[in-house]
Amino acid sequence: MTVDLRQSDRLGRLKTALGDDVLVLLRFEGTDYLNDLFEYRVEALSTDADINFDDLIGTHATVEIENGDEDRPFDGIVTRARWIGPGEGGHRYEMVLRPRVWLASLRRNQRIFHNMTVVDILGELLGDYGGLDVMVMRNYPELEYTVQYRESDLAFARRQMERFGISFHFLHEVGNHRMVLTDDPSAHETIGTRAYVGFDAHHQSDEEHFWSWETERNLTTGAIKLTDYEFKKPNQAMEVVQQGDAQYAEGSIESFDYPGDYLSQGDGRAMVRLGLDRARGGDARVRASGDVVTLAGGLRVTLGSEQGSNGKVPGQGDSYICLSAHHRFVGEGYATCGADADEVAFRGAYVLIPEKSPLAPPLRSPIPSVQGPQTAKVVGEGEIDCDEHGRILVQFHWDLDGAYSMRCRVSQNWAGAGWGGMIIPRIGMEVVVEFLEGDPDKPLVTGCVYNGSNTPPYDLPGKKTVSTWKSNTHKGSGYNEFRFEDEAGSEEVFMHAQKDHNTVIENDETHQIGHDRAKTVGNDQSEQIGHDKSSTVGNDKTITVANNHTESIGHDMVLTVGNNTTTTVGASATTTIGAASSLTIGADSATTIGAGSTYVVSNDAIESIGSSHSVSIGKSASETVGKSKTVVVGDELALIVGKSQLIMKKDGTITLTGKNITVTGSGNATITAKGKMVLKASSTVTVKGSKVLQN
Repeated sequence: MTVDLRQSDRLGRLKTALGDDVLVLLRFEGTDYLNDLFEYRVEALSTDADINFDDLIGTHATVEIENGDEDRPFDGIVTRARWIGPGEGGHRYEMVLRPRVWLASLRRNQRIFHNMTVVDILGELLGDYGGLDVMVMRNYPELEYTVQYRESDLAFARRQMERFGISFHFLHEVGNHRMVLTDDPSAHETIGTRAYVGFDAHHQSDEEHFWSWETERNLTTGAIKLTDYEFKKPNQAMEVVQQGDAQYAEGSIESFDYPGDYLSQGDGRAMVRLGLDRARGGDARVRASGDVVTLAGGLRVTLGSEQGSNGKVPGQGDSYICLSAHHRFVGEGYATCGADADEVAFRGAYVLIPEKSPLAPPLRSPIPSVQGPQTAKVVGEGEIDCDEHGRILVQFHWDLDGAYSMRCRVSQNWAGAGWGGMIIPRIGMEVVVEFLEGDPDKPLVTGCVYNGSNTPPYDLPGKKTVSTWKSNTHKGSGYNEFRFEDEAGSEEVFMHAQKDHNTVIENDETHQIGHDRAKTVGNDQSEQIGHDKSSTVGNDKTITVANNHTESIGHDMVLTVGNNTTTTVGASATTTIGAASSLTIGADSATTIGAGSTYVVSNDAIESIGSSHSVSIGKSASETVGKSKTVVVGDELALIVGKSQLIMKKDGTITLTGKNITVTGSGNATITAKGKMVLKASSTVTVKGSKVLQN
């Protein structure tokens, strides 16, 4: 039997990409939501037993249900199609229709968004799936860093919408549907007023209406408290709380959480208001049923006057926003009857919320958590790139777009107020990154690791006993290093400074060297000691000065030599003593001067010799005494010049011996003897004078 599959005059119709009446509508059931994706199941009939599903999957299909002067479209893309058997004089098929944005659930991604508002992110993310209307009222902050991490585009988009209190729903037309983003009840379209008609009388109404209406209240969290931490202002107050106005018992129960996902107390107040709105949004509910085919998730409706019932329906005259609408339609049969005679072709079940109730979407989407550390490559400009907090940029291995992270703080071994450790990872290094609370939006660099390109400074495992800290000169090829060698018998502590090495010690410093010490200075060395210096050498000491040697002593100098001392001066030597000088020699002393010698004493000079004193002059000697001179000899004084002698003994005997002796006085000459005077000559004695007197 051939069945006429025409649906133009029927209450329910189906349009697909296969063409008119290739598939005709039998049954339709599904639910659309505020803040969730709709899903419609369509049972259709065809004369074709082998429809090519490739021509159907991924294309738009629209169910139209007649509603007075206009039709109500339910549009979606076909995500599943199957042949379910013969019947109704043809072949029955089942299709599942979902919104086009459902495709975003199939695209899993990892990417980074920099300096964008949530609206900008959603526009970029969901714009690829077409049909997006943004009708938000509030201003949203620019987000420095937001990560889509191992989640689908849809999951990431929903998570961000829930985070900031943005709702979504869908509007339908034949062959198309649009996703609408809102954050205020006034942005939701209204279908006008729909009456409540008692169930017993609802068959008598030709207009859309509700035939059941149930109101409810739910006990919810009554207060929200949050706190957070911002490292740039670690001491700022961050705790915020928002108290609700519930009047029922236990309506003030407080919920606390950390972190609150904000950077200042002002932003935190907005977050607790949003959190309380989420909680209060679960309080008032209406559960209704009827044939309001035009009502869909996200649309507003006003409850009109009741008809055919006793008593007043709660909420009459108030407006409501539909949270979900479940639709069920059974069409007339083709070969057999479809809906029973007493069965309503369309039935709907609805969950609504009063328009005046908070409308923030609940937090349903899981927040991805990074399970453990990752590694990443340091990127940036030049060789070292950091900000005033020492934060660096990294690129994760999973980032196929070649983007970079936010500025990441770097863990140091110490971090105080102006003191602590400071090691900045450099461009190209591989670093270990962990995430606060596992949040991919909050990376923290905790270390560095070597890899095939960045190898250790010493070959391993050959140098496995070496521990080192070796740097690399910025914009150069040198290095600084502090190294330990722990091989038994070869232990060493090594330090290398590429240029300067400065040590500042505020108090004492002690060096203890068990064996030799060698120190080589390639240029000058300067040493300044504020107080005493003591140096003890257990054996020999040698100082070699290639050029001049100058020592300046501000006060006394004591030099004690336990044995001999030898001073050799290759050229001249000058010793200047500003005051008294004392030279004590315990044994013999010899002074040899290769050339001339000058000895000048500005004042008195005293020379004391404990034993013998010998002076040998190779040529002439001259002595000039400005005033008197006294020579005191304890035993005997002898002056010998060739064959001439003057000998003076301590007993008073004076002997003058010479070949010729001449005594000349420019004035008088007197020879006086208290005893006998003998004048004796082997030859003539001559006494001359102008007058010679005899006594």
